[in-house]
Amino acid sequence: MAFSTLSRAPCRIWVSNKCMVRAITTSSFHSSSTPHIPGQQFTASLAQQPCVRGMFKHATTSSTACATMGQQSQSSEVSNAGDLFVVDKRPVILYDGVCGMCNAAVNLMLDVDTAGNFRLAALQSPAGRRLLQRCGRRPEDISSIVLVSETGHWIRSDAVLRIAQKLPSAFPLLAIFGLPVPPFLRDWVYDQVANNRYRIMGTRDVCRLSDAGFEDRFVVE
Repeated sequence: MAFSTLSRAPCRIWVSNKCMVRAITTSSFHSSSTPHIPGQQFTASLAQQPCVRGMFKHATTSSTACATMGQQSQSSEVSNAGDLFVVDKRPVILYDGVCGMCNAAVNLMLDVDTAGNFRLAALQSPAGRRLLQRCGRRPEDISSIVLVSETGHWIRSDAVLRIAQKLPSAFPLLAIFGLPVPPFLRDWVYDQVANNRYRIMGTRDVCRLSDAGFEDRFVVE
């Protein structure tokens, strides 16, 4: 079978500054016995050239190195999040620092939790982002309150009820009556509030990372 003319001018493929491979031109197709080289076979043939093979090897090595560096960086951040519990064992509550409702809850925590059972960190803060990764969540995920302890973490209604257990006054009653409720039901209620929190109580112009007089209660870095 005759092959159609591809080009009359020689065609070159530049691979690197030191290596150039001449592409197949019409002169290669004078005879019908010349085998046709599909794209994959041509790529494989190209890769066998010594200088091209070296380039492919370098590219693969570079990609592997980048992936390894990314994994090491993420592991380092998770490890640094664990350092937050080396000296201070108190659990950390992660809240949305720009949410009006969340900041009202933070004010309530500072007033009610006089014993300082909990520490606080904005989800948007460096410490908050590292703790999110420690919990296996995306560092930009601010969809839920998160309670992080040295040994575990809780989100949504589970986090709220576990916090209530450690607070004084009538707050533990909220946990007593709330925990027996099926999680899917109380999480549905939580989501209705959380998804509309900006609409209900607005937002702040600046993300709240700490509070004067309560610096020991907030984790920022």
